[in-house]
Amino acid sequence: MKISMVAPFGLKTKGTTSARVLPIAEALAKRGHQVWVIVPPWDDPAGSPDLALTGNRREPVNGVEMVFVPVQGRPQPLKLPLRLVKAALEGKPNIIHVFKPKAFSGLAAFGLSLKRHPFVLDTDDWEGPGGYNDVLPYSFPQKKLFAWQERDLPRRAAAVTVASRTLQTQAWGFGVDPARTLYLPNGVSPEKYAGWRGERIEQAARQKRLELGFTDETLVLVAYTRFVEFKMEKLLEIFRLILEKLPPEKAGQTRLLVVGGGLRGEDSRFTELARRQGLTDKIVQTGPLPLAELPAALGCGDIALYPFEDNLINRARCSAKFLDLLMAGLPVVSEMVGELPNYLQNGKGGWLVQPGDSAAFAEAAIKLSVLSHQERKEFGGLSAARLETEYTWDKLVEPLEDLYFQVNS
Repeated sequence: MKISMVAPFGLKTKGTTSARVLPIAEALAKRGHQVWVIVPPWDDPAGSPDLALTGNRREPVNGVEMVFVPVQGRPQPLKLPLRLVKAALEGKPNIIHVFKPKAFSGLAAFGLSLKRHPFVLDTDDWEGPGGYNDVLPYSFPQKKLFAWQERDLPRRAAAVTVASRTLQTQAWGFGVDPARTLYLPNGVSPEKYAGWRGERIEQAARQKRLELGFTDETLVLVAYTRFVEFKMEKLLEIFRLILEKLPPEKAGQTRLLVVGGGLRGEDSRFTELARRQGLTDKIVQTGPLPLAELPAALGCGDIALYPFEDNLINRARCSAKFLDLLMAGLPVVSEMVGELPNYLQNGKGGWLVQPGDSAAFAEAAIKLSVLSHQERKEFGGLSAARLETEYTWDKLVEPLEDLYFQVNS
């Protein structure tokens, strides 16, 4: 089967294309399908081909053809979606799968519907009212457009794939036939995580600990975030409670390692909040890291803290960062919100507490802190082993393949 996938943006800044679109495409290619992914790198202009010189740029990646579409030209909101539609239709695909009912990819889906060309639509976030429309600095026209796209496009699609049960309910509420809605949570790829555990990474992590000023006695609590999953104050509150509950000597050797960084200056605001609370000398921030450096950075941690506020955005999302923490073999403390309980079974690789209970969150971290390094390693590995069995993309795309055949019949 020929499958054309339309990504919402580039590969670097945001996660959907690299953490969802591409792994799905790679898993389908391994099953013998011809798959190409249309990428509009409007958020990464340096990665955009020069329209005047080259047109679309094609690159093979793990059996998938990546097609990078130029983003130059005005008006961009009109020209870029038209280029996406044209690129998606090249090669006469049996299936076109559009990711995110929003912005440029959403306009491309609308263009396909005007051409009366069937398409499958994927949604992995709550975009409109109650979701990202309420927290991101969009203009009024943008908010109106995104809310309309999220509500209207699923009804135009031949089928809808959703990353969470919350989004499945949302699609049904928009009037999409449940028989045309497929729950497709995020999964893990053996290729991506092949080098995330083992002696080589442990050595790299030990070296990274030294570079960051940690000793063998340091208890490193790692938070991997873009500061969108929780309020900064929440993480600092949890950290302060942990320090208060630990024995004084152990608390003096405990550090919070924040891996990653925000897109709108959240890092500096977090630093200022920590300074006001007198925690500056106990917190280390790496800022955003390239994927190649991530395993060693996460491997520095003894325990992962992943606060997850109970709201529509988090209930709807299927966090790739959470999967990264689990696949790194870290014991994780988080909250019973959205999709997280599907990936982490309480007491088997980590602990989930009731949403908003910072005291219980801190107690769960204390419980893990008394374990030896080897015990934490074995405990954290339980989740990774389960994901590698039950949540591989190779397994998750099987019902998607069936859906494609139904749409194409």
